[in-house]
Amino acid sequence: MSYELFMEYYQQVQEILANNTFQEYGIIGLFINSLLSATALPIPTEILTSALLMGGESIILVATALMIGSTIGGFFNYVIGFGGNKLFNKFKKNKDKKIEHKKGHRILDKFGWSAIFFASWIPVLGDLILISAGAKKMKFIKYSIFMISGKALKTIIVVIGLGSIF
Repeated sequence: MSYELFMEYYQQVQEILANNTFQEYGIIGLFINSLLSATALPIPTEILTSALLMGGESIILVATALMIGSTIGGFFNYVIGFGGNKLFNKFKKNKDKKIEHKKGHRILDKFGWSAIFFASWIPVLGDLILISAGAKKMKFIKYSIFMISGKALKTIIVVIGLGSIF
């Protein structure tokens, strides 16, 4: 790979991480950004949230886009864990052994449902915790309540915090 090609890819990645791509689409871009960042991609939502609030976007619309996107991402994580575990075990030669998401499982075993609540505050590892919850087949209704509550609290604090600054 040539240096020029590497730099072109590097700049494209930087644009995505700087949220320039998502910023062009406003609230819809924020929704997509929050959806992707809630599925183990380390894309920060705070930069775009700040830009939209500075641009005069409604605090309610910003909070709604963040909340819906991150919640759908949290459900995707559960489904990935639930279905991925099933798929992995189906194709595994020794079906007696189950897939282990060691770090996520250990955190869930140690902290229980509070790990689901606080998972939205922990970049990448929080998503692995949510995937592990699906792999462990934790109760979906209870998972939903704790995950949505955690994401709602984070959204409220981030949007009100950034909204008061801008």
